[in-house]
Amino acid sequence: MNAADKLANDLFNGGIVVMLLTLVASLGMTFSVKQILEPLKRTWLLIATIVVNAGLAPLIAIGVCHVLPVSGQARVGLEVATIAAAGPVGLKACELAKRADLAMAVSFTIVLQLINIIVAPLWAKAVVTGATVKLLSIVGDLLLLVLAPLVVGLFLRARYPEHRDGWKAGLEKTSNIALCMALVIGIAINWKPLVHSLGTWVIGASIIIVVLYIVIGGAAGWLAGSRSAEHSVTVSMLSGFRFTPIGLVVISTVLHNQSAYLTPALLFSLVDTVIPLGAGVELGRYFSRASKTQPHTAAATRTPAAPAVPVAAGGREKVA
Repeated sequence: MNAADKLANDLFNGGIVVMLLTLVASLGMTFSVKQILEPLKRTWLLIATIVVNAGLAPLIAIGVCHVLPVSGQARVGLEVATIAAAGPVGLKACELAKRADLAMAVSFTIVLQLINIIVAPLWAKAVVTGATVKLLSIVGDLLLLVLAPLVVGLFLRARYPEHRDGWKAGLEKTSNIALCMALVIGIAINWKPLVHSLGTWVIGASIIIVVLYIVIGGAAGWLAGSRSAEHSVTVSMLSGFRFTPIGLVVISTVLHNQSAYLTPALLFSLVDTVIPLGAGVELGRYFSRASKTQPHTAAATRTPAAPAVPVAAGGREKVA
């Protein structure tokens, strides 16, 4: 990797980090500790989210890669990229979708990241013989990207309530700018591999995998969440994102960053960023339009009350 590519890659990673730090801090200013812990009482919904993200998601990737004619090394690269759940960018997708339960998204992301400590190494060994995952890297990312900014936001919310709304709006604006910057740079630095992969099944397999994550996550949230659209959207957006840095570390340490493994994993990471965020934007637009048209529809379908007719004594209509 030359100096220009390294700089672009650092800017992409920096944009993602800034987006996450500002987003999670703004969420900390939005909710109390009680509100964040409350969703954990929804036992069946939490179990369904764990099963889909920690159990089914890697199996879906393995199944799709074996059904489609993906080459052996590319297949391994794609599968390794999916071994860890709960990419924190899922919180941004939940925010964009407008109908998600953001407090639930934060608490479920923390739970899934903790489960990664146990599950991700097992999936890594299942995909790549002898693969190991540094548990400290998972814990470090959880502390840095989720818990630390969340605690800062909670503290600022309690300490400076008079500034909360202004600071929260500023953080959300910074988060959106950082996300746009990261997406543009991410597509630019992956443009050549993206073009070269158009004739292969890597992009197609990545798209199918991510779409299945979103659909199956939404179905699980709907069924386990008492058929609530809010719960369905929340689990769907969280399930759409994998925590791909863990897989990239495996490729770096075990597979020695060979491009045959690394390029498919990087392309999957790009697809796994663009598609769920795009789905979040479209869901947000849909629910925004629905909320605007619903009152008008209700008013149009409401039968107007008949005007009161004055009645004279004796039960006859009074004529003016």
